[in-house]
Amino acid sequence: MNVRPATAADAAELARMRAALLRKSTDGTAWQDRLRDHLRHGLADGAQMAAFVIDNPAGGLASAALGTTHQALPSPRHDGLTGHIHLVVTEPAFRRNGWGRLVTVALVHWLRQQGCAVINLHTTDDAEPLYRSLGFTPNTRAMYFSSP
Repeated sequence: MNVRPATAADAAELARMRAALLRKSTDGTAWQDRLRDHLRHGLADGAQMAAFVIDNPAGGLASAALGTTHQALPSPRHDGLTGHIHLVVTEPAFRRNGWGRLVTVALVHWLRQQGCAVINLHTTDDAEPLYRSLGFTPNTRAMYFSSP
């Protein structure tokens, strides 16, 4: 097993994995097409988006972590460049082998190399121990708004 940077050629598979993670249809719906195109462009550019993946020996991807950088407002603790981890997923057949950790560590390293002093993510109860072990701490003050 080898962790490698994702390329634009991985965009469709990353979009499929994201849809599966969200438990949404993976049949090429309009939002998934937009996601695939966004990933293809972002990964080709490489300035603000990166993903690290492990290939599935049977084809496709077995595990992936994807994140972006964002220039927010500077604060006393950092210059404003922040990272966001959008996706960490491992296909069910490959879980409990540490592959999610490997791709996440590679992504965190890339985000830190870009200058991100703050990295955020949303987690599930099952994944929280992994992120805590990597130094992430809960932020109970975060809120979320979504248009209907």
